[in-house]
Amino acid sequence: MQTEREIRGTQTFLAIAAMDRKALANSGFALVIVLWWLALLVLLLTQITSASRTEVTIAGNIRASAVAEAEADGAVNEAIFQVLAHRWEANGAPHLVRGAQALTEVRIDDEGKKIDPNVTPVVLMTALLRVCGATPRTAERLALAIVEWRSLDALQAPGSEKAPQYRLARYGYIPPNKRFVSKDELGLVLGMTPELLACLSPHISVYSLSVPSLQMTDDEVVRRALIEAYPDDATHPLAALVREVSVIRVAAVAHAAAGGAFRRIAVVRVAPEASEADFAYKILAWEDAAD
Repeated sequence: MQTEREIRGTQTFLAIAAMDRKALANSGFALVIVLWWLALLVLLLTQITSASRTEVTIAGNIRASAVAEAEADGAVNEAIFQVLAHRWEANGAPHLVRGAQALTEVRIDDEGKKIDPNVTPVVLMTALLRVCGATPRTAERLALAIVEWRSLDALQAPGSEKAPQYRLARYGYIPPNKRFVSKDELGLVLGMTPELLACLSPHISVYSLSVPSLQMTDDEVVRRALIEAYPDDATHPLAALVREVSVIRVAAVAHAAAGGAFRRIAVVRVAPEASEADFAYKILAWEDAAD
């Protein structure tokens, strides 16, 4: 039999063991909490680092785009002055402009090579529509509608001859009797379809205020329309007039060293040295498109 001392020793040992197990359990629980907090801190640190990198990347992209835009604008102005100095021609040839932080490719085209619906006669407009696939009847009707849209003495609201047709077709407008200010405005003319407008768009200009001739244009669609409209000499009398001013289209695509890209398109009316115009050049349209 155990003595009283042995019994007390055994009880003391068991009590100490129980205390050790409780302390161990408590320390294990504390360790789990510490590990969870560490995991949370690592996650937060990762998120903060990732967000910082994203913000730095976005800021860099914005700066690169701004640099490319500034370089493209500078190249457009360079092209205008080169044209005025008769060093560059509006023939679509590429020119490279090296800036401090970007390389820009510039192309200059003559808007006078295209057909301007603001001054084009019905016969030429009809021919252009036919080249684009319109039937003879549709082409003639639509060409008349285009000419009447721009005419100052036609379609006068509210009692014009054509205005009721627009209302009957449930259009929310009638022709304004003003010149077209954009290619897209042609899409508002009664009878115009998206397919015809898409075909017309590369071959028309609302800025040139001139009629092209075979000698002036290298646009094959325009040439076909001219030949169909004027089979004898493919020239309208207006085309023989000397243009006091010309209109050019400048397209500049800048690629910044930091990776940004920007495309600027400007339509500019330039005055020859011999003209009496009160301007050397005038910006008619200023468009942008980030690449």
